[in-house]
Amino acid sequence: MIMFLQRRFAIFILLLQFSIDYCHGYFNVPNLQNILPFVTEMAYAQRNNSLILFGGEGESGSYTNDFFQLTQTGNDFSWATLSQINPPPPTFMSQAVYVYESNSFLLIGGMSSANQELAVPIQIYLHDFASTNWQPWSGNNATNTTNIPLNRKEFSVSLDNQASRVYVYGGAINGTFVFNELWAFNVATMAFTQLPSSDVARYGHSTSLLSNGLLVVIGGSIERPTGERLLASMDQLYVFDTRSNTWSIQNVTGVTPSPRSAHNAVIGSNDQIIVYGGNNGGDFRTRLFISSVVILDTASWTWITPPLEGTPPSRRSYAAAGILDGTHLTVAFGSSLNLRYNDLNVLSLSDYEWLRSFDEQEETSGLSSGVIAGIVIASVVLLIIILFLLWRFQSYFRWIVTRIHGDLWRPRAGEPVWAETTRMCCKVFLLLLFAACLAFIIRQAVTSPSVLQRIEERVPQVDVPDIRFCFEGYPTYPSPFDARNPGVVCQTNTGFGCSDFIVPLNMSEFSPVFASSLGPVSCFLFRAPNYFQMTETSGINNGSHLLFYPVGDTSITNSQIHVSTYPKEMDPNVKVYGIQDDIDVVMSDIDVINWMNGERNDIQTENIYSMVPSSYNALSYELVDRQYLQDVGWNYIGFSPITNSTPQIETTFRQEAPNPNYTLNHDDLGLIAIYPSKFVVARDREVKMYTLLNALGFIGGIFGLLLALQTWLFGYRPRSPWGVVQRWSIGDMRQSLLNGLSANFRTAPETGIPFIHPVHRRFSVLNTLTAQETERERIARVEERMQVLELLFKAYYVNDEVFRSLDNANRRETGIIPNSDSGPLFPSSLLEKGVRSNNNDAETSSLSSHDGISRRNHRRSSTSNSSDDTPSQQPLNP
Repeated sequence: MIMFLQRRFAIFILLLQFSIDYCHGYFNVPNLQNILPFVTEMAYAQRNNSLILFGGEGESGSYTNDFFQLTQTGNDFSWATLSQINPPPPTFMSQAVYVYESNSFLLIGGMSSANQELAVPIQIYLHDFASTNWQPWSGNNATNTTNIPLNRKEFSVSLDNQASRVYVYGGAINGTFVFNELWAFNVATMAFTQLPSSDVARYGHSTSLLSNGLLVVIGGSIERPTGERLLASMDQLYVFDTRSNTWSIQNVTGVTPSPRSAHNAVIGSNDQIIVYGGNNGGDFRTRLFISSVVILDTASWTWITPPLEGTPPSRRSYAAAGILDGTHLTVAFGSSLNLRYNDLNVLSLSDYEWLRSFDEQEETSGLSSGVIAGIVIASVVLLIIILFLLWRFQSYFRWIVTRIHGDLWRPRAGEPVWAETTRMCCKVFLLLLFAACLAFIIRQAVTSPSVLQRIEERVPQVDVPDIRFCFEGYPTYPSPFDARNPGVVCQTNTGFGCSDFIVPLNMSEFSPVFASSLGPVSCFLFRAPNYFQMTETSGINNGSHLLFYPVGDTSITNSQIHVSTYPKEMDPNVKVYGIQDDIDVVMSDIDVINWMNGERNDIQTENIYSMVPSSYNALSYELVDRQYLQDVGWNYIGFSPITNSTPQIETTFRQEAPNPNYTLNHDDLGLIAIYPSKFVVARDREVKMYTLLNALGFIGGIFGLLLALQTWLFGYRPRSPWGVVQRWSIGDMRQSLLNGLSANFRTAPETGIPFIHPVHRRFSVLNTLTAQETERERIARVEERMQVLELLFKAYYVNDEVFRSLDNANRRETGIIPNSDSGPLFPSSLLEKGVRSNNNDAETSSLSSHDGISRRNHRRSSTSNSSDDTPSQQPLNP
């Protein structure tokens, strides 16, 4: 008993802590979602901040006499089953009012199994909340119905608290008899008084009693004296004045809403009537449902259609509605065709937004004046800061503009301006084209769809899934040893018994619902430990497939056995029924609650099958590890994606026709064989079709194509050996670059830099008249200039590998073995086969100093060559 209470409490805490997204419920009520019944056509009345609800039609189509209270407490709802003594019979389509003076709940009319479609006095019951006792009205069994209305459905009631009267109007007994009567029921004397009837009969409507005593009738289906039936007009409303006891027709302006029946009408502030939902009054084949909200302003008699925000509830009729806190409209339960709802929906009457929780912050459609003023002030301050920075660092900005201009505008000597202009225009166009392609490729990668890749690895053994068997229509007998009790026997094809892995599930904790409604439900779960696996090969092992034999009362003919399969780590039954083992269930609690809702609605479709008794069935399965991408930015890169892993199962089911003679020679109810479809470990890996890593290839190809087109049109222009880092360096970084150039490529001031300073005319042999230097000095300066040119080209433009290889070849021909790397064309192994020379690169040339010239000349050596560029770039020494 203690373990049972612990499991029930655990389930309650699970429901209390986690919210769900259910297909029909949009206001999150995690503590109620699995408690609220699926009921429609309930009688309800508002009691303070609660809705009191009675009866209705349940999910199985049966009538109920359950008594509930839905209470709004601050920012939450609570649900309670009210105590009742001597309750009325199960009833649907009743109406109710709450009598404040006597603290009682007055239930009026409606149909039950005993009085449906019968002309009997209207049935009234009074519930006293203090004593929890129901008191039937004395006229329920009256034989004289002259001053008593007949029992009915789809009628309306409205309470006048000041006069202690309940107005009962319209309704119908069946599809042929519709009422146009208006009655007043005195709560104090418990007697009816008939008031003037309307000129049309009506059912499926609503009545709302205003503070000025006007009873407003909205919607419904009317029957004219000619017998014609149609939906009542919404631009001409019937109004009954309870002070003068007269009927009138009130014209209503505004955008007329669509006619409707079986809707809800609630009186809000300033006598405004809020109308929600309903249907078009058609039969089962043509009936359509509404989820709109319209407001009738009774001060100006104008229809108002508010602009709704949020997610609206499912379309429905016969719902329960009320304004419990004065600012929110609560809509609950109801139905559409055969679909019942157990959700709560809350509409904020201040901004007409359907809420998911009371904690939601109301979002405004525009910016407030304070926000606008703040944006303006911030913009002005930002503009002032930008102007100040431009003035303070104007020289730096000019330098930047000059550098950018120099990088873009680089006409060649002798080239006309139109050629450079055309090149620039083409370059800008190609750059824009490249930017457009780049944006398209990046967008394609960001919006890339995902695809699944199935990866299968052959293995000799595979795991078994969890398997649930639910017996529907098989009773459970008092004695646990009764052979007629439902159960499951398990063994493998090798005779290994696995029945110890089957546990019964406690249906008092949670019971699945099946739409077939064949009878009581009892379930069993097969959950084997991890070491129990199916083996492909024969031998000493557990076998290759499982054999399950359901057992039960063989005399039952109207029954079914429902078989469901789950991966061990995603079995919700383990959490719901509190099964303790060493296998972790990674299924989230939200998914568990959604699964429970699906079970209660019988809408599960995956991996669930119905087994007919006395038949042979086969089920194959494959366990799959589904790896899906997380919604993180890194997964757009395309390298080492971040994924989540979810175990899944894929099944295929085959069923043969039942054998009518099966139970004659079998103690079981049938057979189902379950086996792996493949002996593999399967993974479904989700990948992006396009990633940024894939886009690099496209970007490189497009860039190369555009660059080739630019070169083909305007010729090749060699790029600078410096990149952005060197060209745009500042401060100490730039100074270190200049110092490095000065130290490695120093020249005399008179010599000049090649390509920058032109050759001085004094070096020309034709200019002998102005020559002031000797021939030797002139040759030294020319040699110095040439050596600087060679070193610069070698360092930044030319790879000297082929020159070193040529030098090694020449040394081989002359018999000199080089000391340095021989290069790829002449490896040292080949050079050693040549003639070795006794000379050790003794040849050296130098310029002797003369009249101080030696201080400006550079020593040149041809005796050593380096394998890399650094040693071969000999600095010029001053």
